Amino acid sequence: MSWMREDQDVPLVRLTYFSTSTEAGQVLQLLLNNGIRALLDGANFGSLEPLPLPGGFSEIQLLVAEPDYERAKELYEAFFTRGDSIAPEEDPEDESGD
Repeated sequence: MSWMREDQDVPLVRLTYFSTSTEAGQVLQLLLNNGIRALLDGANFGSLEPLPLPGGFSEIQLLVAEPDYERAKELYEAFFTRGDSIAPEEDPEDESGD
C-alpha cells in the first residue's frame, strides 16, 4: 500500500468486518479504485479463511483512513448492503390515481 508510506500519520478507523477474504478483497478494491485509503487487517492466513467469532464476525477488518471514512461508508453501503435496507421503488400501479 503505497499510500501508507506517504500518510503514515493518518489515523485508521474500522469500516466493517468480513467472514471471507474474497468478500473483503472485493470491497477493498472498490474503495481503492475510488481513491479511498484502505487496507485489510487479519486477512493473511495463507489458504485458510479466518475462523468466525461469536456473532458471525471474523478477524478480517477493513480499515480506512479517518478522513476518508464517510465516503468509504457511502460506497460500501451503495454496493454491498442488502436490498432490504434500501427504500423500495414505488409501484407504478399506485400512481394511477385510483
